[in-house]
Amino acid sequence: MAENGAIALGLKDRKILYELDINARAPLALIGRKVGLSKEVVNYRINRLLGAGVIKGFYARIETSALGFTLFRTFLRMQNLSPGKEKEFIRFVDSCPSIGFFVRVEGNYDFNFIYWSKGARQYWDFWEELNAKFGRYIEKKELNLLEYYANFPKAFLVGRKDTSAKFFECGLQGKKDIDATDYRLLKILSTWARKPLVEIAKELGVSDKVVAYRIKRLEESGIIHSYGVRLHLGKIGLHYYKLHLFLKDFSKERFSRLMSFAAGHPNVIYIDRSLGGPDFEIELYMKEKAEYYAFLSELRYKFSDIIRDFETLYYPEEFKLVLFPWGDGNPLAQGQARA
Repeated sequence: MAENGAIALGLKDRKILYELDINARAPLALIGRKVGLSKEVVNYRINRLLGAGVIKGFYARIETSALGFTLFRTFLRMQNLSPGKEKEFIRFVDSCPSIGFFVRVEGNYDFNFIYWSKGARQYWDFWEELNAKFGRYIEKKELNLLEYYANFPKAFLVGRKDTSAKFFECGLQGKKDIDATDYRLLKILSTWARKPLVEIAKELGVSDKVVAYRIKRLEESGIIHSYGVRLHLGKIGLHYYKLHLFLKDFSKERFSRLMSFAAGHPNVIYIDRSLGGPDFEIELYMKEKAEYYAFLSELRYKFSDIIRDFETLYYPEEFKLVLFPWGDGNPLAQGQARA
């Protein structure tokens, strides 16, 4: 055990987790060759990490903007919220089928969630319902549109950034059409990406060959980019920080250098751009608060000419992470339904 009851992962376990984050659907034998273990030992170690709660799941990285989705992000600061009412609020937000990301926040807000929507009206209907139930407890609200985000492999697991590993970018592709079966398939892969083809086929009512063909087609079209692993950060002694940057007088070249600096750090997991929010956002997994502030200090020094202000948020608890919170061929209809 590490400090504060966290599980100390050995190098082999960390390598397995990293390979799962590169491709969570990779065969056990392939992972074994990369980490120097047999497929039986890899299977045992993955199951042990699942049993210990280190692995929370496996998810597909899906280009939802290509399917016509807009990501509405909401930050809330609450007031006069009793423990019982807070549990009710968390259940309400977590159960919404259109919300794919939901965390507790320490900083200027208390909660942050992202709503995947096919239109502003759909989000508005959800907000009216939430406001009717909990409006009296909301002191402050900030809403913006998440226009772009990039998700990087968890390089901190192996202590280095692999420049050959492709990272996922959402918000760049044009509109693409898929059918109802593809929607259901994406839902399955976004919640448990290592599910075997035979089990997926049974759920969809098609053959495993059809499932394999559809997955390949979705990958080749760029709708599915890759498959990652979801970790319980507290179990392995990690902390989730988010940095909001407010910029001034920056050129395209200078901004590109800022993005490259963030993308090159092994602890950076996401970079984001939004409409109506900060100019640039960085999300990191760090072992110690001192590590985060060392990163922040270096960043502010290197880019002091364009950083006007900044804000640090801390995410102590992640309630939900599903990068495709949909499941049938009529997402507009599903978005209206409460789970």
